[in-house]
Amino acid sequence: MKKEKFLRRTVGLILVGLFMVGGLIFSGFPNAVKAQDFVGEIVTGYDVSMTGSYAATTYVMAQAGEDYWKYHNHRITVGGKNYKINLMVLDNKSDVSLTVSNFNRFVAAGAVTARTEWTPGGVNLMPLAQKARVPVIVGGYTKGLFVPPTPYIYIFQPSYPGLLAAGVKWYKENVWKGPGKMKLGLLLWDTAFGKSSHMDELYDYLREDLGVEVLPTVFFPMGIKDFTPQLMRVKEEGANLIFMQALAGQYAMLAKDAKRLGVTPKAALMSTLWCVSDKYIELAGDAAEETYGIWQWNIGVEDDNPSNPAVKKIHDAMEKYRGNRYYDVNYFQGWTGQYINHHILELTIKKYGFPIKGEQVAECASTMAPWNWGLSRSFSGYGGGDRLGWHEVKMYQVKKGKVTGVSDWIPEPPEFLKRAPWIIGK
Repeated sequence: MKKEKFLRRTVGLILVGLFMVGGLIFSGFPNAVKAQDFVGEIVTGYDVSMTGSYAATTYVMAQAGEDYWKYHNHRITVGGKNYKINLMVLDNKSDVSLTVSNFNRFVAAGAVTARTEWTPGGVNLMPLAQKARVPVIVGGYTKGLFVPPTPYIYIFQPSYPGLLAAGVKWYKENVWKGPGKMKLGLLLWDTAFGKSSHMDELYDYLREDLGVEVLPTVFFPMGIKDFTPQLMRVKEEGANLIFMQALAGQYAMLAKDAKRLGVTPKAALMSTLWCVSDKYIELAGDAAEETYGIWQWNIGVEDDNPSNPAVKKIHDAMEKYRGNRYYDVNYFQGWTGQYINHHILELTIKKYGFPIKGEQVAECASTMAPWNWGLSRSFSGYGGGDRLGWHEVKMYQVKKGKVTGVSDWIPEPPEFLKRAPWIIGK
């Protein structure tokens, strides 16, 4: 009896062992198939500030960049073949020396494209990109990035001075009701980003074409902690509209200081891109109410519907990975950078096959045709020499704690572009 029990127990243990081994073999089999499913790997780099003075705006962008490739299963598919995407995301801590170091790491890893999420980064990477023959998609703008144009630097947004001109024009024609000339106060960050709107063509347009009194431009330092002196200056000069060119953290500080000093609501506040967002409202509190901000995409809640599949997909990703369908407007920026990257990589594989080189990607980007990408009303591509893609924006305002659309598409004024034709590659 004992012998029979022993034999049954032994046989049982053997069978359990066989089932376990078989389970391991067959559970690993799909993974083996997946590993063999890729033709090869494409490395792309993302230099972004997850800490530092830009982080209140750009941290969300870093999350969105990672989420983009999660959503697409870390792959692109061309002609029925799958190519694995290895996205390297590195923090530059708002330090250009780290941006340079990050780019060198991307190149060493075999990257064929890179992305930097700030203007100073783009300026410093431009000569390195040309030397390494690795194109860089820049989240930012300044004239030196694309005049003269290079096949290794690309931007995807309207120009900062052009959208400033569009925003001020919209406000003068649709909101301001005062007598005499409207007085405009400009607060520009003392960086390559902020100074990109410090240009004679813009000032001449505002004064001579639009008929606005432009007060002396006020620059503020990168690490500003208090806007009191800057605000008191424009207040004493009687500004009706104060336009700030920086990011969400600085705009929140400005809004709170303006409310404390009684600058608002008598004078209105307006910002460039990247500012009016959920993070801005969180930081500024009730001081954010009624402030204005410009965006270059269809970011409104009303745009989240099946008729706008590209917009709906972004909100689907916010909900899936961040638990909130309307997580943060700046998520759009991190997502769209990879969206354009994806498109250009597909164009390159279609033309050259695989593997691909950075100079081939640059060539395909430089000849990219107009693209119906679904996030703005138009995208001209880069083939005509325009390195920005499109030149119109929408105005938003904080109402009852929500980012709310208050305009249709507003073009960069043609009178301004006539003064600065290089913006559109002319």
